[in-house]
Amino acid sequence: VLALGFGLRLFGFDRETAVLGLLVSLVFIAITTGLLVYDLERPERFFSILLRPQWKSWLTRGAFILIGFTVVAGMWWLLETLVYFGVLDRGLADAVRPVALWTGLALAVGAAIYTAFLFGQAEGRDLWQSSLLPFHLIVQALVAGSGVLLMMDAWWGLPESVGAVSLIVFVAALLVDLFITLVGEFGMPHASETAAAAAHEISHGRYREHFWFGSILLGHIVPLALVALTAFVSSPLLLIAAALCAITGLYFYEYVFVMAPQEVPNS
Repeated sequence: VLALGFGLRLFGFDRETAVLGLLVSLVFIAITTGLLVYDLERPERFFSILLRPQWKSWLTRGAFILIGFTVVAGMWWLLETLVYFGVLDRGLADAVRPVALWTGLALAVGAAIYTAFLFGQAEGRDLWQSSLLPFHLIVQALVAGSGVLLMMDAWWGLPESVGAVSLIVFVAALLVDLFITLVGEFGMPHASETAAAAAHEISHGRYREHFWFGSILLGHIVPLALVALTAFVSSPLLLIAAALCAITGLYFYEYVFVMAPQEVPNS
């Protein structure tokens, strides 16, 4: 979201915002990578992925995308931080920024959507074969990114234009995500009985409460209502609550989307 805002000049460049935003990105990409390595159960396998990569596997491609994002965002953050504290002249940072910005944006998109292609290789789980999934993950990334910026704005007071654009992106992404979820992922007929059974398990079966109350109500309706309430009550706490609810709703959705297809027999 920051790269889009800076790159498309939706808001002016602000070094403090860049330093804080990149730091948050690096913290959470580190947590993500740590959880992925932990999930392998044998962490040494991660080194096997790096040292003996199978390039046809999206597990390998995803690992290198995450590493690439970390390197680019880390270098950009270091340059801006050194300039911010007066250690380095701004000329080098100004020269490197456009390259880091657009390269980082491409890698950020890759980090957001590679899971869709990884799921696509798991051919035994039909619900994961959705052609909407890469776009859906991009929209969810916009929800999370703009939500974090709204929280940062409430705590640190980012430039007014950053907060305004983040709020527009947050609301738009929530509405698009709600439409994709209800109409695209679960409103359209599914290509197989297995996919339809998994979708039914999510919307009407074991995971229905996680889906309707966790993802739809808490993750979409409540945040949109809280944003609307800010027109009458001016409080940064409302936007913090909206962002936290939306991100929690994303967790509920990913949980049911990952778990339900694995519980439906393939035959």
